Amino acid sequence: MSFHYISSQCTLSKRIQQFVILVACTAPIALFSGCSLADKIPGRTQLQNLIGESPKNTVLTVGDLSVAIGMNYLKVESIGLANSLNNSGSAPPTGIHRSLLIDEMLTHEVENPSQLLDSSNTSLVLARGYLPPGVRKGDHFDIEVRLPAHSNTTSLRDGWLLRSRMREIAVLNQAVHSGHVAALADGPILVRSIFRGNDDSNNQHTGLILGGGISQMDRPLGLVVKSKHASVRTSTRISSSINKRFLQYHQRDKYGVASAQRDNYIELSVHASYRNNVSRYMNVINRIVVGESVADQRERMELLLSKLLEPTSSAEAALQLEGIGKDATSILQIGIQSSDPEVQFYSAEALAYLGESAAAPVLTVLAETHMAFRWHALTALAGMDHVSALDGITELMESDSAETRYGAFTALWKRNPGSPLVSGMHYPGFTYHHVASTASPMIHVSMANRAEIVVFGNGITLTPRNLIYAGKHILIKNEGGGKLQISCFTAGKPDRFATTTTNFEDVVRGIAKVGGGYSELVDCLQAARNQNAINARILIGVRPRPVWSYNRNAANSSDITVSNPMPEMFFNRLGESESTTQDRNSQRVQTDNDSDVRSQADSSFWEKSKSWLPTF
Repeated sequence: MSFHYISSQCTLSKRIQQFVILVACTAPIALFSGCSLADKIPGRTQLQNLIGESPKNTVLTVGDLSVAIGMNYLKVESIGLANSLNNSGSAPPTGIHRSLLIDEMLTHEVENPSQLLDSSNTSLVLARGYLPPGVRKGDHFDIEVRLPAHSNTTSLRDGWLLRSRMREIAVLNQAVHSGHVAALADGPILVRSIFRGNDDSNNQHTGLILGGGISQMDRPLGLVVKSKHASVRTSTRISSSINKRFLQYHQRDKYGVASAQRDNYIELSVHASYRNNVSRYMNVINRIVVGESVADQRERMELLLSKLLEPTSSAEAALQLEGIGKDATSILQIGIQSSDPEVQFYSAEALAYLGESAAAPVLTVLAETHMAFRWHALTALAGMDHVSALDGITELMESDSAETRYGAFTALWKRNPGSPLVSGMHYPGFTYHHVASTASPMIHVSMANRAEIVVFGNGITLTPRNLIYAGKHILIKNEGGGKLQISCFTAGKPDRFATTTTNFEDVVRGIAKVGGGYSELVDCLQAARNQNAINARILIGVRPRPVWSYNRNAANSSDITVSNPMPEMFFNRLGESESTTQDRNSQRVQTDNDSDVRSQADSSFWEKSKSWLPTF
């Protein structure tokens, strides 16, 4: 046997010994990690893992992989014609507005459009409205009507907007472009002066048509898969993860809310539980983890429990648990037992959207005691089908707070418009509701969504000491003995009269009998309040106030605002400025990777996406 043979045998023996030692050392690691030994030995990366540099376990959420679209309010506009102006109208000057309106009138086969425009009973007006996220064809929305610059019309009072086709309008390359017909608008114009008074002449030149717009399109929500992740596999995995959490039911069939249309676009339908709070719906979807194993989910829930019980992180933890779904209800149940109102609120809100009845009593108490949580709590209650939510909403209609009472009424109407508690009595142009509340008497006048008067309490009477004018043509006189005389005098029409009791419901019926509408009824209430002639509070346009905050620690007066965006149920887009809405839209979908979202929204991204983005 040669020396070289013996030497090589020794070398081989040493290598085998080293290999056996390496196997003995790495076997426990391989068994613990669930990986084979062959995966651990070759390559620099595997060797680094063996010495303790384990690969990072990255959890990817829907928000990490995609960007939500369709969450903005889509502005639609038109040039229309208001008639029935009682000689307060004017002929529009020659120009682009007049030309466009004549062209529009010709498409409706209007004879002699120029002659109609020159009448003192008509006026050219500009109309605009906003289609909310997730709007469906046939949904109603508010319309704002205003006069263009240089118009000689003195007032839009008593006007009626004739049917107008509304479109999205954009300025591209210094040219005005309009899209397809997105909505139709018509109805009686309520000038802002009936709500705000005549101190500002502009209040006679602008008005609202409550619920006067009808959407002619569906605006589905969507997710655009980020370019670096775009693939059929990614969009399919995202859709599967969302549908695992959200299922819709139609008769006996069930289907998911997400549908992968392309490798970079997923269409979403709004789940029924979130029909009044689309912003929250998208925030929850963004927090769904894609492809998470059962073991990883359990481990994450344990961490989320500790975050849920800490007020500073409770909001985010609740959203993530809501994204997990029914498996997280036991943890959220622990949260509602907390002594901290913030933890209670965020836990109960998440449970409400998961359909858990235990959320209703907690949300009812928080809506009554903490105004910062009020509107969010009412919205969550409105989306619940359980009878406990109905009990809570009904209880809140007895609150001393005007916001809480009218908010509860709105929540009940959204929940079930056909309920006897909110169905009301329908008159031409408005609806009258009476809620038999035992709290202090209150009358609420709506400035959004529906022309309605809601009366809370019994025994409300109108007892004027002087004449009360309800508009220009109706006056109310106290005849004594609990009787009122309501008269309507209109030029060219026969005089009309009605005798009623001082009971306010009878007064409403009498005003409608002589031809009065919503404007006249609001005028009557304003005059009665000025004369101190009615035994009830009169409130106009009560709506959510995002400035409400919750004092987390009274000792240091550290006020915080509820982190969730204002629910769409109480949001009045026509009641705020463009800049305020832009700020609100930027917060509408909260994400953990704001920088990534901004980078996806730059010009290069949108230039690339023009060919495949759907039309909304």
